[in-house]
Amino acid sequence: MKADNVPALSRLHGVERRQALEWNYHRFNHAHFRSSDPLQFVWDYHSPADREVAAWAASALAYGRVAAIQNALKDLHQRWQGQPALFLSQASKKEQQQALKGFVYRWTRAPHLLAHLRGWQHVHSTEPMWQRLKTSDCRNYREALIPILGELREAEGDPGHLCPDPSANSACKRLAMWLRWMVRKDEIDPGLWSEHLDPAKLWVPLDTHMFRIAKQLRLTQRKAPDAEAARRITAAFGRICPQDPVRYDFAITRMGMAVADAPRE
Repeated sequence: MKADNVPALSRLHGVERRQALEWNYHRFNHAHFRSSDPLQFVWDYHSPADREVAAWAASALAYGRVAAIQNALKDLHQRWQGQPALFLSQASKKEQQQALKGFVYRWTRAPHLLAHLRGWQHVHSTEPMWQRLKTSDCRNYREALIPILGELREAEGDPGHLCPDPSANSACKRLAMWLRWMVRKDEIDPGLWSEHLDPAKLWVPLDTHMFRIAKQLRLTQRKAPDAEAARRITAAFGRICPQDPVRYDFAITRMGMAVADAPRE
């Protein structure tokens, strides 16, 4: 069933809503729409190790206007000379500091970004992060990330706002988006850890834009896009698609942005 905008989708329920969501999934989840999203930065690399680092950096910086985010990521690409994994694993801390010196993106400064990247390297090189998530007995990956990110924040200094605390009341949109990229696999999400992790344990990347859409769809009555709102919206999508509750995230946000269909490749 076709419902090509959020108001039209809001009038549907049950099977008809799921059919419309599927229609929009197949409409928008194509490679030619990636350029409108920071995750294109991940696809620009080829090796899994480079993509892992690129995804961690891109998701952390994914706030603000898309064009500004992309400019910041292009700057970062030049600073680590197109080799993010090698930059983290082989360059000394002094060399890394020199490479990132002067990096600024809104309220992110070089020390924040370096701590975030080196913290990732510390945690992930000790034991792959996907392994720690996989073996956790937590109900979902948000809960499983709490001790992992606590260790990350203590490893190399304070990454500040780049690494939120999943135990707090924030929706942790950028963390949710990062995990969506890592766990789901289709033309949009590269799914670097798709063989190891379960998309049913993801949560919806909730920002003010997605929150507004979710309220239009009557998925939540919360007054703010907080952790509880993210939980409720994820649960609502989980009733539609239990095995993959964030399946429709990319398509729904493109509907809300009124993105036109692009020519097929």
